[in-house]
Amino acid sequence: MVKSASQKVPQPPYLLLTGVAAGLIAGAVAGRTDQFLDRFVSKKQKKRDQKVRETSAHQMAGPYFARKISGRKLSKKDKQRATMAFNVFYGVMWGLIYAGVRKKAPFLARWGGIPFGIPFFFACDGLMAPLLGVSPTLRRIPWQPSAKEMGNHLAWTATAEMVHRGAARAASAIGENRKAS
Repeated sequence: MVKSASQKVPQPPYLLLTGVAAGLIAGAVAGRTDQFLDRFVSKKQKKRDQKVRETSAHQMAGPYFARKISGRKLSKKDKQRATMAFNVFYGVMWGLIYAGVRKKAPFLARWGGIPFGIPFFFACDGLMAPLLGVSPTLRRIPWQPSAKEMGNHLAWTATAEMVHRGAARAASAIGENRKAS
């Protein structure tokens, strides 16, 4: 893909703002995708999954870290707040990471970000979650819940990529309007 001079890659702070927005919007879409894909996980697979973990790594992470930080048992309300805080942190952090990575390695943004999305799933659910004690390794998790989680990561990445592309088009249009004025 050849870019014209009017389609330059956005630079900071625009890149940072786009990364944050992309991460937050993608997180909201991935949450809805999770609800949709959950319908395709059989009851048998869900029961097997519950034998090895309470819930998904994303749902466990917020309360897990809040308990570690506060040193106390969390109420139901505290768990909800911790989950929300983690989801915002996760979205912003990965939104910024994706913004930087797609700038340094543009091929990762091809096909809606799939070249980033698959390693993103393995980095989060396959490496970081087990290392941090949030979730067991992928080998212990049944295949349907893992496939659902990969779908969530691909939806997250595709959404983040759409936000980046939309923001780049908007910035280009604004730049062209300024030149015309």
